[in-house]
Amino acid sequence: MKASYDYYIEGNNQEFYEIRYILDGEGYLKYNGRSYLLKKGDGRLIDCRQKYYYQTSSYNWVSTCLDFNGAPAAPLVQAYLLSGNVKFSDAMFSNFEPLQMHLLQCTQKISSYMEYEVSCTFYMLLTNLLIAQSKTRNTSEVIEKIVSYIQANYMKNLTADELSHHFGLSRTHMTRCFKEYTGFAPHEYITQLRIYNAKYLLKATDLSIEDISRQTGFSDSVYFIQVFKKNRRHNTFKI
Repeated sequence: MKASYDYYIEGNNQEFYEIRYILDGEGYLKYNGRSYLLKKGDGRLIDCRQKYYYQTSSYNWVSTCLDFNGAPAAPLVQAYLLSGNVKFSDAMFSNFEPLQMHLLQCTQKISSYMEYEVSCTFYMLLTNLLIAQSKTRNTSEVIEKIVSYIQANYMKNLTADELSHHFGLSRTHMTRCFKEYTGFAPHEYITQLRIYNAKYLLKATDLSIEDISRQTGFSDSVYFIQVFKKNRRHNTFKI
């Protein structure tokens, strides 16, 4: 499906489920009290009996759409929707597009077992989507633990290598997931947390700059002052 800027779709009380996958462009979805930005490589699975609204925010929006229903699919879909997050992406489900393409090819075959092959491929797609979501949820729980660990140890000499080793993740994977979860790379989050606590100590105590820099994990007061000045205009960080 191709659409231009400001194209929208809305629906409610429709007796089917829908998987939409974005091949190009971007837009946003409002569903079940939440808003989602969907760009190239993102997708979403929704129950169209619930109210939904989708609008494009680019001039070249291309997507695929799979509408389906039936009792066998319902348990898989409901299990997926239990998390409250209907969005998926290439990062969590890298083989979605090849599976979707294979499904389309199966529907175009003329054979006695075509329906069986379509059914098997489709349920493989749904199952893999559910497995990918479960892995992502487990990763989010690990990232929450990393955040808690940093908040308890930010005054120490923490590094991304140390964090990834401590929590059993590769540095690349941890950094990517951490930034998706917090909006900051690990070293950025640590620096912002140190500045946040240093500001509190400056206002609430009579400690010297040297003591504050040492208590908040900076190597020396000169470096602390440099970082503090650089970050003083940024107010986006929240614990």
